[in-house]
Amino acid sequence: MRWFSVLFLLVIAASCLAQKTALRLDKDNRLQIGWNKRERLSNGEALLQDGKKLPVKYRLVDDVAIVWIPLNGVGLPAKEYAGIYFDNQRNYKQGVAIWRYKPWNSWTKPMPLPVASAMPEDDVQFFYWQYTDGVYGAAVPMSGNGFRTTLGSNGNKWGSKAVSFYSNDTVTGVPGLALAFGLDPFELFERIYRTVLQETGRKNNLRTEKKFPEPFNYIGWCTWNASDNGKQLNDQLLLDAAKSFHENNFPIGWMLVDDGWFQEKGGRLQSFEPNGNRFKNGFKPTIDLLKKQYGIRYMGVWHTLNGLWNGIDTASALGKQFAGSLFSWRNDSTYYFIKPDSLSIFYNTWHAYLKQQGFDFVKVDNQLVVEKMAPDNYPIFTLADSLHRALNRSVESYFHGAVINCMDMTADAYFNFGSTAVARAVEDYFPYEPNETYNLQKGNAAAHVLQAVYNSIYFGQMVYPDFDIFQSHNPNAVFHAIARAINCGPIYITDKIGEQHFDVLRRLVFSDGKIIRSTSPLLPTEDCLFQVQDARIFKASSTVNEKGLLGIWNAADADVVRGYFKPSDVRGMQGNDFVVYEHFSKKLRRAQREDSFAVELGRMKYQLYYVVPVKNGFAALGLTGKYNAPATVLEENRDNHKVRIKLYEGGTFSAWAAKRPLKVVVNGKPVRNFVFRNNLLTLEVDTQKNPVIEFFW
Repeated sequence: MRWFSVLFLLVIAASCLAQKTALRLDKDNRLQIGWNKRERLSNGEALLQDGKKLPVKYRLVDDVAIVWIPLNGVGLPAKEYAGIYFDNQRNYKQGVAIWRYKPWNSWTKPMPLPVASAMPEDDVQFFYWQYTDGVYGAAVPMSGNGFRTTLGSNGNKWGSKAVSFYSNDTVTGVPGLALAFGLDPFELFERIYRTVLQETGRKNNLRTEKKFPEPFNYIGWCTWNASDNGKQLNDQLLLDAAKSFHENNFPIGWMLVDDGWFQEKGGRLQSFEPNGNRFKNGFKPTIDLLKKQYGIRYMGVWHTLNGLWNGIDTASALGKQFAGSLFSWRNDSTYYFIKPDSLSIFYNTWHAYLKQQGFDFVKVDNQLVVEKMAPDNYPIFTLADSLHRALNRSVESYFHGAVINCMDMTADAYFNFGSTAVARAVEDYFPYEPNETYNLQKGNAAAHVLQAVYNSIYFGQMVYPDFDIFQSHNPNAVFHAIARAINCGPIYITDKIGEQHFDVLRRLVFSDGKIIRSTSPLLPTEDCLFQVQDARIFKASSTVNEKGLLGIWNAADADVVRGYFKPSDVRGMQGNDFVVYEHFSKKLRRAQREDSFAVELGRMKYQLYYVVPVKNGFAALGLTGKYNAPATVLEENRDNHKVRIKLYEGGTFSAWAAKRPLKVVVNGKPVRNFVFRNNLLTLEVDTQKNPVIEFFW
């Protein structure tokens, strides 16, 4: 057994070496945190809202510090917070807080911080920063035990703030925050969220544990802006839209019936069935026609977490059906919804009806309502857990887990996503207006894309980020489109009927309507993590099939921005030898990993690059008529004298090659119509499913 003892000691030693974080309490019971033998955070202390000091508890997991407050019988009023606060970091260089902003309390945006205590008083969902020695830090507020926790400032300190909105008489501890450090920011972000979710029993909420729902593999059309925000929504609008796409030979894969279909009074739900003035015979006849005549694969429908915006109308038939299962809350009026122990009956009954009508998925809104429901009724996180568990189980039962979570950028929502895989990572899309601004709240295309990409830093750890609808007839449609194309989430539009720009749309999809997307979320490059709206080029990257996608935008309120990019900007890329291809200019370059290229962009301009490793003198770009060309390559096999490529479908295939091939074969038949010029190999492949191209040297 001596070998086992030695092995055990080696494992323990390796574990200790991996844990670079050191935590200790000083003589005043304040928490001091070091990393890699240098102080990183100092004087952490637990405080109640009234200023009373409490002990701090901690543990270290995967080099992530988990910090919380034991109450030990100390009373904490229902609507008061408890938190753990640190001094501003020494040797702090820069930082960004991701803050849930007013008035919607639904979405977050990035806020550059000159010092940590400059963050808002609360509602910061994620905070990351960098020290002058290049080390990164990250803080995640941890919710549970009834408490919803955010980050915020407290005078000249910063830290966690947890509140339950309900009696804390039986509570023994208050969750605080997770803290971690590292040299690679993306590894750091992944590690801290993986640890937080595992430690809170929510490992299934990791994106890497989730399957992308089948309906969202196809491009969709949503009624919202196309129906004047629901005002013109009816069965004929859906049929007219389907007919318009069908006549233009564009393969819309699904349709989403957004807000505006309900029987309601004052925003209160009166029935599970639709408004008879808008859908005369219910949904089913229209959905059957859409699927059979126009080939719509899937149909989705919108509702809120609490039925409709203002809950349930108690005077309606629905209200009377659930009369014994309602609880109330007050805001500017009194509102009603279902008690936690009856939620499953409510959601299952509704979803069973919607499934019977022909729907295949749901979009769920208004998650922020939980913070209005909870006070004096339930602990907020406990109530949210009950609501989301019941909803998620019903969605799994009736729609195979296919749901778009929306208005969800609050901890009581996103920590309760469970196994649901898709969630909005940005505020609503707003149609183009001539006087629109760069404000990160209700801003233009630049503001929308910027907010979505920064929010995906934390949302992308849990879900496939949804960048929301857009319109192909927006003057900045391509600005929107390429961000969605090189992200890993769903793609759907809300075009007005007859105004579609099909050249933009066709570049997003295959001929069967399947979207062409990356396999990783679109995130800022490392050198853009802190710039937000500075007057420089904004870069964001993703990967697919071991190839890189790099979007570059002028997202600043500036006539011209400049900067540089290099292949290593794409996180996770391996190797040193690459080709770089720009989609719009068709410019192809060979590059080493750290080679740098200058970029200058005018106002609202953009570029889209493919960064592809060169192997055995060859680099397949894919179908370059599509925005995400690398994702069109399904298989790639090579040896010293042959490369075999399998595509999803035919089209204009491009690749870099060190030498002109001696022979090109498509599906076993030699072809001569390929072009080889300046190492760019181009071949037109007839429209067909899964063609195989072989190149011989």
